[in-house]
Amino acid sequence: MTIALGMTIAGDNASATWGHAVGRSEPPPNRRKQVEYETGERAMRSGWWLAVVVLCTGCGGSIPSTRHYMIQLPAAAPLPREPVPYTAAVMPLRAPGQLEQDRILFRPSPVEVGYYEYHRWAERPASIVTSLLVERLRGQRFFAGVLLFDGRTKADYLIRGRLERLEEIDSPGAVAVRVELTAEAVEVKTNRVVWSGTASHNGPVSQGDVKAVVEEISRGVEACLGQLMTGLEAFVKSLPAAPVASSAVSR
Repeated sequence: MTIALGMTIAGDNASATWGHAVGRSEPPPNRRKQVEYETGERAMRSGWWLAVVVLCTGCGGSIPSTRHYMIQLPAAAPLPREPVPYTAAVMPLRAPGQLEQDRILFRPSPVEVGYYEYHRWAERPASIVTSLLVERLRGQRFFAGVLLFDGRTKADYLIRGRLERLEEIDSPGAVAVRVELTAEAVEVKTNRVVWSGTASHNGPVSQGDVKAVVEEISRGVEACLGQLMTGLEAFVKSLPAAPVASSAVSR
């Protein structure tokens, strides 16, 4: 028997399925049903933990090790094009609350959200995708310079966006991945949105493990960035000529 407090409890004959994967957390109990024992609380908790440790040891079980993942995209060589004489600063992507943490997210139904307790991102998903967006913009050579915005960076355009979805989707007999990104370019001197784009990817997961989910998420992020770059390229081509000296990236 393996017992992991706050995580999935699996018996000797239990199998890890997509519907009940080992290492997933259950929804927290109703707070109205939680009881705090004020008298002797620490002693009771210590004794309870000791009992669980003894039970786990006696059953030969152990808490699984935590695995961390990164989104990996194929290396892309810079395109041999002449960039426009404008600069861009990429603001950190925003994300909904469920993506503002490091656990990999899954949806067992359209109205439920769950997390893998022992499978986590090496960084917050929004931070990972922001870095990939900066790298992709530099490789596309749309602008004379591209930097990550830190509050002091000056540029002609701000690229900002939102990581809407980055998740595993479970359905009877199938597992898929959903990735959604939105982005827009803001002209700094007028504070006007001059371009916006949306991108999405749905892809099946053929193998029953989290590594396969992450690999499909990586393909989804690559597809979404490609869609955004296509739209942004059309905008950049419409820009008038301007001297580089007047729009150099600075801090």
